Amino acid sequence: MAATYWLPILIAFVAIAVVSGTRYVLAEVFPYWMLKKQKHSKPHIVTESYAGRTVLITGAHGAFGSRAAKMFKDADTLVLIDVLDCTALKEEIEAERESDSKKKPNILVWTVDMMSYASCQELGRKIRTLQSLDHALLTAGILSFDRRESPEGWETTMQVNYLSTALLALLILPALKSSPSNPNPPVLTFTTSFGIYPASPTMPAPSRRGSYLKYLAREDRLSLAQMQPHMYGKSKICLLYFARELAARFTAVQQVKGKNDVPVVTVTSGDPGPAWTGLTQKNRDMLVPRLIQNYGSRDPHYGAVALVNSVSVSWKHHGRILTDNVETLPYPPLMARHSGHLSQKRVWDETRQELEAKVPEIKAVYGMLAAT
Repeated sequence: MAATYWLPILIAFVAIAVVSGTRYVLAEVFPYWMLKKQKHSKPHIVTESYAGRTVLITGAHGAFGSRAAKMFKDADTLVLIDVLDCTALKEEIEAERESDSKKKPNILVWTVDMMSYASCQELGRKIRTLQSLDHALLTAGILSFDRRESPEGWETTMQVNYLSTALLALLILPALKSSPSNPNPPVLTFTTSFGIYPASPTMPAPSRRGSYLKYLAREDRLSLAQMQPHMYGKSKICLLYFARELAARFTAVQQVKGKNDVPVVTVTSGDPGPAWTGLTQKNRDMLVPRLIQNYGSRDPHYGAVALVNSVSVSWKHHGRILTDNVETLPYPPLMARHSGHLSQKRVWDETRQELEAKVPEIKAVYGMLAAT
């Protein structure tokens, strides 16, 4: 009799646990509807002309960056930046313009070692020589399953995808200025990734002691959360925290200065969606990453279009995650919770401590982001 009484309760409990667990997984780790929608979307460039404008792209040798560079066809100045030489890409763009009987843009080819703060500083000095800078698209990144350490003492994925990208963004900020042909504030766009979702369970709320960034970048082979394959997603979550905080600080500064809440710089994050590229080829060797990649991947061309659109928007899109035809994506549930806001503050504060200690000139940039 007792067994008969408890059996329905047990079945109901198991059913509730399964449904709740499935909802958690789909919302937190694998929102398949986002991948499905992106995979079948074929976005187009929404900005009619970039005439007279200056565009800067990091990671210009990569699959997304190189394709994006060719989409700013009538830009006045195009700055191609990568650790690898982009001269061949420059020549391709010039040849395409010549075949169309169009004016060739002024194309600058610069290099940067994202493993080095000093190299980022040198690039920052070059960028500040530009008379104007309308669009800065940061696509540089790495995916490494072999743990290594950068000369700055950080795991290389966290160094390139997060710390050096954040540093470059701060160094670029003083150079961002709209050209006369651009009616909108200049746009700074970070590249985000679906990889933030499967990595989100590995991002606990920060403890009161120790470095949160160091904890996230460490490796403990006895802990699933600290395994190297999660490092890419964690670095992108840190970058998204940084981008959201940077956008919020620009908004706060403008409110204090009384400029109708219009930011002097529009900050966005662009999501190109998954694609099989040189960066993701390593996923073919692992079952789950390969299945996810196959499920959501599309032609890299469309990912590049999404990024170009994300760096071409008006101030109304400030602080948003954008994809395809300027469609807004939600921040992941991890970032919406109170613990996510606490993590964001720790990431911002610890990044500031790291960069100001290693790159003292960056203190002036942080100073201009103070609301009071």
